[in-house]
Amino acid sequence: MEILIHGAGAMGLYFAARLQQAGHRVCLVARTGWAEAPRVRIATGDAEETVELAEVTDAVPEGAAPDLVILAVKAWAMPAVLGDLSTRVPADTPFLTLQNGITAPEDVVEAFPQAPVLASTCVVIVQRTALGRVGLLGREAQLTVGVFSTGDAGEPQGVLGLVERAFGGTPVELVPVADVQRALWKKLALIASYGGVGAVTGLTVGQTRADGGTRSLVWEAIEEVRSVAGAHGVEFPEEDAAEVFAVYTDGFAAGTTSSMQRDLAAGRPSELEDQTGIVVARAAQVGVDVPVHGFIYRTQSAREAIARAEA
Repeated sequence: MEILIHGAGAMGLYFAARLQQAGHRVCLVARTGWAEAPRVRIATGDAEETVELAEVTDAVPEGAAPDLVILAVKAWAMPAVLGDLSTRVPADTPFLTLQNGITAPEDVVEAFPQAPVLASTCVVIVQRTALGRVGLLGREAQLTVGVFSTGDAGEPQGVLGLVERAFGGTPVELVPVADVQRALWKKLALIASYGGVGAVTGLTVGQTRADGGTRSLVWEAIEEVRSVAGAHGVEFPEEDAAEVFAVYTDGFAAGTTSSMQRDLAAGRPSELEDQTGIVVARAAQVGVDVPVHGFIYRTQSAREAIARAEA
């Protein structure tokens, strides 16, 4: 398969390497040009693999016709990326989104209404250590994926089969789901809640869950997202909320912080709008009160605005 991956952060590098190793032809679009050959070095423990990609470029090639586009940029970068892609790839090109939050597949459908769109949530710990280098910490990725829109393709199973063929020869664990909206909202409830409380307090997961007050805030924030999802017609039962909370209380290492928290603390543009901001906005649409997320958003908006002005 011809696969175009847009975004050369940790996720983009990881998936580019694994898909190229599976025999696909991978074109990786990075923001900056590479001074060396188009290769990715992926470290797992003490071992390092070098994977030669088909192509690395700083712009989508003119006349590109990939079998699949994988979007591995931050959620806030999606509008610009899709604007670029809209003039360079066919209108019915299949897409797979990897972004946190719920807006990325919506953005793709708006920009490419004819295209089949698959959305996913990903569980993997990867870290970009240098240009073209990524470290895999722990297990290979688990990708929960479902059809968000069939576009002109019509039949969901055929759309899902495209991703199954792409990842079939990789070590990535693919988990197909019928209701990807439910999966997206569950992930949003997790990252926006523990990440938002972490951003406000400046504390790690271990510190917030050890304190009764902050631990309760995370639970209340998860419940707020569940209420908003339900008001928008998304299935999000109580057991899902309990499962999300258990990931926070039992599934993370004590030193964990969210990428949104780290970006805000470092003065970088973050996914505040795509996580906390979207919870607040969607809550307002249906008249649901979200005091915890509202407080997080109000306290962090100035930091986000400063970071974007200086970027």
